[in-house]
Amino acid sequence: MYLREYFGMVAFMIVMALCQVAGVGGGGINEPLNMAFFEFKTKEAVGLSSFIILICTLGRTVYTFKARNPDKSNQVVVDYSLAVIMMPTTLAGSQIGVFVLHVSPAVIIQTLLTLTMVLLAYQSYRKYKQIRQKEDSEKGVAVSKEEDLS
Repeated sequence: MYLREYFGMVAFMIVMALCQVAGVGGGGINEPLNMAFFEFKTKEAVGLSSFIILICTLGRTVYTFKARNPDKSNQVVVDYSLAVIMMPTTLAGSQIGVFVLHVSPAVIIQTLLTLTMVLLAYQSYRKYKQIRQKEDSEKGVAVSKEEDLS
């Protein structure tokens, strides 16, 4: 095993742990890691990414299966009724994705993955700006109330 692969495993474990804590699958980041550290081709990295997300999600589900909602002690943290509603569309999307992966050349898949990452980064930045503006305006209201009291 190459030294690069050992570094890749450590980086992979850290990134996937952070993704699981954040509640996201991590597919967008583990595909480039598979390609960079372990020299997988694009199509192989996409397939492996899907399997890794499945394993991590199963682990998280087992870990939080009986965890209780802190606000409502009679409810669990995970809303399983939402999962039941989303499952058919998720499975349909997976099947369409497998078909597109098999019929498309690797260059198109890589381009689509890159465009998706750019779009997600842009949306995250916009959400950050919205939250930041909201927090700044709330701070301004809090500061003005403190000044009025004194």
